[in-house]
Amino acid sequence: MIENIAAESSLIDENLKEGLKGVLDKLTEDVTIKAVLDMETDKGKEMAGFLAVIASLSERITLEAYAPEEGEKAEMLNQDYLPAAGFYKDGAWSGIAFHGVPGGQEINSFVLALYNLAGPGQDISRWTRKKVEKLTGKVNIKICVSLACHHCPKVVTACQHMAALNEGIEAEMIDANLYPELVDKYKIQRVPMTILNDEEIVMGVKTIEEMADIVKKLTKKK
Repeated sequence: MIENIAAESSLIDENLKEGLKGVLDKLTEDVTIKAVLDMETDKGKEMAGFLAVIASLSERITLEAYAPEEGEKAEMLNQDYLPAAGFYKDGAWSGIAFHGVPGGQEINSFVLALYNLAGPGQDISRWTRKKVEKLTGKVNIKICVSLACHHCPKVVTACQHMAALNEGIEAEMIDANLYPELVDKYKIQRVPMTILNDEEIVMGVKTIEEMADIVKKLTKKK
């Protein structure tokens, strides 16, 4: 395990800390963030500092950071794209992950993912909640983003909220700028691009209701 990570991040100043703490103080359950980080890289070190700051803002959050050779300790976390961080509640994989440092607008996505998983959660209609909870099958959702995109966090938050409500859904934020092989594979020219089960591609902003419909159609094909 990587020890003694300084809780320092240029992405989070003191004013933002106060705002984030106000949200994280509402967590009612414990969450462990398991991260796989290459501390020889700038992004690995940047992610480490960011995660340490987030963990310092709530007693409900525990950070476990591992070097790539220890990756098996972050079970179920996709480690094809490092740095990677995944959320675990009650020792179980939640399906929620971030690949790349969630800077800019994605800081909100990160904190809302914690809030939706281990807090009261964002308000959604009872109908929408039931719709998501009733989805069957296993679905992996990769949301390819740019940290400069103002629309991307809406899709990330919607998909990760679904993962918090349904254990069959995984939702991974991926900073496409860090992974040229992913850009080449899917011919990514604009974001947000959402990839379901590595085959179905959805472009543009979608609400949680729209994503639930898309997932339902995909699982019915199987």
